[in-house]
Amino acid sequence: MPRKTKKKPEQYSELPCVECRAQCCRYIAVEIDTPRTKKEYDDIRWYLLHENVNVFIDHDNAWHIEFRTKCRALGPDYRCHEYETRPQVCRDHGWPIGACEFFDSPHKAYFNHPEAYERYLDRRKIDWRYRRRPRVNRRPDVDE
Repeated sequence: MPRKTKKKPEQYSELPCVECRAQCCRYIAVEIDTPRTKKEYDDIRWYLLHENVNVFIDHDNAWHIEFRTKCRALGPDYRCHEYETRPQVCRDHGWPIGACEFFDSPHKAYFNHPEAYERYLDRRKIDWRYRRRPRVNRRPDVDE
């Protein structure tokens, strides 16, 4: 999770990517629908069972799935080696100065394992658990 800094955006005339160690280049996040059904709650639990996959809620209450994976264009010097032809999402990120992970966490809530997510749901008294079904010793799709 990104660290918070005591530095203020007004101290910078350009983005502090090298000082930040390019935190935004170490993951991708995709907005997902806000979960509302037991299946959707369970899907998020399933996401969180996978390595390097997290889910967060941003300050606008939008839900995101995050994949912790480094950009191929990020060099060991924390600079983009495709800077002149980088995607627009990269060009837009962090502007105005101060609107990036270096200055403040983009997360209102952050889940990196199912247990944290389950506690979050329980605290909000959300009915997310499926009822346990009795075990059957044979598969229903197999003919006898």
